[in-house]
Amino acid sequence: MVVSKQLPFETECLTSQAPLHSFFRKASGFILEYSETKMRTSTLLAMGLACLCVAWTARAAVAQDRSKYPTHLNSSSSGIDWIAFYDRIDALTAATRKELQHHLDLPYGEDPKQKLDLYLPQLEAAGPVFIFIHGGGFVEGDRAHYGYVARPLAAQGIVTVVMSYRLSPAHYPEPVYDVQAVLGWVYRNIEEYGGDASQIYIGGHSAGAILSAFVSVNKTWLSSMSLPGDLIKGFVPISGPYDLRKTGDFVDNYFSDDTKRVEASPVFNIRNILPKAIVAVGALEKPYLESSQAFVEALDSAGGDAKLLVLEGMAHDATALSAGDAEGPLVRAVIELIESNRQNSSVEMQ
Repeated sequence: MVVSKQLPFETECLTSQAPLHSFFRKASGFILEYSETKMRTSTLLAMGLACLCVAWTARAAVAQDRSKYPTHLNSSSSGIDWIAFYDRIDALTAATRKELQHHLDLPYGEDPKQKLDLYLPQLEAAGPVFIFIHGGGFVEGDRAHYGYVARPLAAQGIVTVVMSYRLSPAHYPEPVYDVQAVLGWVYRNIEEYGGDASQIYIGGHSAGAILSAFVSVNKTWLSSMSLPGDLIKGFVPISGPYDLRKTGDFVDNYFSDDTKRVEASPVFNIRNILPKAIVAVGALEKPYLESSQAFVEALDSAGGDAKLLVLEGMAHDATALSAGDAEGPLVRAVIELIESNRQNSSVEMQ
C-alpha cells in the first residue's frame, strides 16, 4: 500500500535528534491516533518501524561517517594509515560486542554526540569504572569505534564507559563540559549497571588525553555539579600535548579564541588534591613525549602521584591500539592502578 500523505511522526523521526525511546512513544501515539480513522493497524505498525529504522540509520550517520573524516580524505598526509587503523578498531569493537554485555547510545545530553556506550563484565560485586575518551583531533572519531578498550578491562571486573563528545565546530570549553556531564551521569547512574560510583577512573587518547587530564587536575567544577571532590580516583591520558600554547597542529581545532589556550592547558591548571596518574606516550611521538614528561614533573611538583609510561616502538596509532591489548604495558598499568586503589580502600574500611 502506497500512502501519499507523510505521517506526522514520520517527519519527526527523520528530523528529530531526541533519544530513540521518545521516537517509540511518539510513534505509538500517532499509530493509535490514525488507528481511530480505521486505517489498518498492521500498515501503521510497519510504517512506524520503518520510520524508526530510517531514524536510526540517519542518527548513526551523524555520529559516525568515516568517509568524511579528515584522516580518510587526506589519508597519506600523516604517514600513518588511518583507514587501516579504523578498520582494525572497528573489527575489534565488533568482536568485543559479541563477547560482552553492553548498552549502546545512552544519552547524557541532547546533542547527537552526547551519548555513551557501556560495556559490562560478569560481576559478583560492584566493579570499578573506567571512562574512555577517544581522539581524532577534535574533528573526528566516535564512541562506536572504541569499544575494544573494554575487553581487557572486563576480564578484571571493570565496567567501561566509552563516550562521544561534541566536535568542531564546537570548541573549548564545550568538549570539557561534555566530559564533566559524563562524569556526573556515571556517578549518578552507574550503580544501576553494576558499577561502583566510588571507584571512577578516566583516560583518553590524543584529544581525549587533553580532556581527561583537564577535568582531573582542575576539579573546581565538581562542587557546582554537587559531585564529591574525590570523584576521580585516577586518570590515564595517552599520547597528548598538555601545554596547548603551540599552534600549527590538531590543537588548533579545539579553539575559536587563541587567548584561551593557557586556560585550557592541563599543565597550567593543576589544582586541589590530585588523583593518581599514569601519563602514557609512544616512544616515537617526540613532541608528545616532551609534553608528557613536563606534565608528569608538574604533577609531582604539585604533590601528585604521577608516573610516565613510555610505550616502546609505538607511534600515535599504536598507542591507541595498545589500550585494548591485555598483555601490553598500558593495560597492565591501568589495571594495577585500579587494583592498588581498590586494595587501599578495602584496608581503610577494615
